[in-house]
Amino acid sequence: MALRPSLPFVSRRQTEIIEVVARNGWGYFRNQLSLNPKPEEFELPLPGVLRQILIELGPTFIKLGQLLSTRPDLVGPEYIIALETLQSDVPALPWHEAERVLLAELEQPIGHYFAYVESSAIAAGSLGQVHRGRLRDGTPVAIKIQRPGIRHIIEKDLEGLRAIAELLSRGANIGQAYDLIGLVEEFRNSLLAELDFRREARNTQQLSDNLADSPLWEKDQVVVPTVHPECSSERVLVLEWIEGVKLSDAPLSTQGKQELATLVTQVMMQQMFLNRFFHADPHPGNFLYIGDNKRPRIAMLDCGMVAILDPRTQRIITDLVVGIVYEQPRQVAQAVRELGYARLEVDIRALEAEFDRLLRRFYTRPLEAINLTELLNEALRIPRENQIQMPGSIGLFVKAIANVEGIARKLDPQFAFVEAARPVVERSLQRRILSPQTGTDVARSSLYLSQLLLDFPQRLDVLLDRLERSELGLNWRWRGQEEFQSTIRRSMRPLTLAIVGFGCLIAGAVLVMASGGATTALSARALFLWSQALLIGGSAINIWLVLKLLFRT
Repeated sequence: MALRPSLPFVSRRQTEIIEVVARNGWGYFRNQLSLNPKPEEFELPLPGVLRQILIELGPTFIKLGQLLSTRPDLVGPEYIIALETLQSDVPALPWHEAERVLLAELEQPIGHYFAYVESSAIAAGSLGQVHRGRLRDGTPVAIKIQRPGIRHIIEKDLEGLRAIAELLSRGANIGQAYDLIGLVEEFRNSLLAELDFRREARNTQQLSDNLADSPLWEKDQVVVPTVHPECSSERVLVLEWIEGVKLSDAPLSTQGKQELATLVTQVMMQQMFLNRFFHADPHPGNFLYIGDNKRPRIAMLDCGMVAILDPRTQRIITDLVVGIVYEQPRQVAQAVRELGYARLEVDIRALEAEFDRLLRRFYTRPLEAINLTELLNEALRIPRENQIQMPGSIGLFVKAIANVEGIARKLDPQFAFVEAARPVVERSLQRRILSPQTGTDVARSSLYLSQLLLDFPQRLDVLLDRLERSELGLNWRWRGQEEFQSTIRRSMRPLTLAIVGFGCLIAGAVLVMASGGATTALSARALFLWSQALLIGGSAINIWLVLKLLFRT
């Protein structure tokens, strides 16, 4: 087969990729690699075939498949099911190889930090493996050691992936609908971040801080392993060893399991809707039950994959979920359009109609029968079919909800996930409304709106004058035009003042509420003074207008 010379990855790896693809029969990719590709509709291989291709290509491509399994906005449910079970079938390294990495990273003899380290790994993956050990002070720990040379392998494969993305971007359909190069760059950043165990250490510490104190559960009811930074590095991570059992094996009554399901749900909801920083891989193996038969207690493990939502994305995702929970198709459609990126024209009314049909279908069911994961996956099918590319965080968000909802329903088959999540979503909305920043934004917007409304009569007068002079390319004349213009000018002034007065009252009321949530006495007093000024000003304007209306002769 003739190959394109522009592909920059190493020829041996290039040949290996082509052989694997050819052996599994993906005709589209083989066609694109030829010197004279024929125009062809883009089509992914069958789910099972794609899964086999990724397994044969090794760790980087397996990680790519795992990432795709979190993107229901890019691939359909049949691909999600096929890819979410992808695991690297990699045997553990012999101890002498792992020991070399440990010595190189610690720069001290192992005995300087550890009383002992078990030579047999208790878990192994494509990026590293975990050994059990004990610090010199007797603290049991888990020691995660990165595979030697794995970064070099991954960087070479990432070069190849970028070349493939550039090649497929020239296609008639897939290149127009999706930013493939951007997707590869997103994957590259995610995977390289996962190779830096110092980042995982920071993630673990931040998650621990976020979950340490919450009004939704009791203190020390949710635990995250302690990081030991003195013996951790870029390729070695040492964490507290936590003893526990699987959540499904928790020694709890039926009511206790319901409480545990609620706790797990609200722990994840808080991370997403209140902290904007969440564990992106909360599968059952990353939870441990560490309580007794009286009070549920859980531990969250393995913070290698996390997601961070910027304030704008969090706001839109909250609007999206609120629109779904409260059956508001217009809000859902607007949130999807605002959150996504479309290279092609999008009909917002058609989107709204599709969401309306979807929500009506789901909300004919009782609350405990509503599967939020299924609903969200169906909701993301709509932008996928309309070629709206969603950010990676939305896929991780839906995947996290899917994992947690699955755990909760395994504990309690009748668990009403939407009802358990509702208090956290409502708290997020309340925080958005009552935050001091919101008060400041409202005050600034109110002043801007007031100025805009005050200028409106003058701008309308200028517009009408320019229309009369035909300066806008139009020539409008009608009988009684001057009298009409005079009437419009007279009526707009009190209308504008009424709008300004009403806006001041609304802004003042919002600022009164916001002052109660201020973090300092100074900011609370400033918000209170602003609110009183706006309320008094708005009341004065409205009273004056009412009196003028009553006594007008």
